[in-house]
Amino acid sequence: MRITRGLAAALALFVGSFALHIVGGATDQRWLFAIAVGLIYLTATGFPAIALVSSGLRRNSQGGKLVLGIGAIAGVGFTVGALWAANGREFAWWVFVLAPALVLFTSASLLALRRFAGRPAKAIATSCWPTGPKSRPRRS
Repeated sequence: MRITRGLAAALALFVGSFALHIVGGATDQRWLFAIAVGLIYLTATGFPAIALVSSGLRRNSQGGKLVLGIGAIAGVGFTVGALWAANGREFAWWVFVLAPALVLFTSASLLALRRFAGRPAKAIATSCWPTGPKSRPRRS
């Protein structure tokens, strides 16, 4: 159930962004269209992370891995479609190379942001770079 909820929530965000894009284009509101296109790319490339966070599952759990796998496949598909549309509705070799890279980078970035959200800067720095007596260089 949590797997379905996560994937459905990510899909709803993507579809909502796409609907906003249609409304912006139909009403000739360029600012709305531009925001919607940005949201389309964010929800397409971040699809696995959005689905995982929405599901409430842990990344390393069996369900979490399933959500990430299905989300990655969907995210790459949606990103290929967005890049295809941006390229004048023509496929190019770089679309198929760039799409998985964008999904990986954006989803990893979103998950990292979520991991560090609400933590003070000092806590983030100490979790990334060890400090304290054990991290000092040894004296000869």
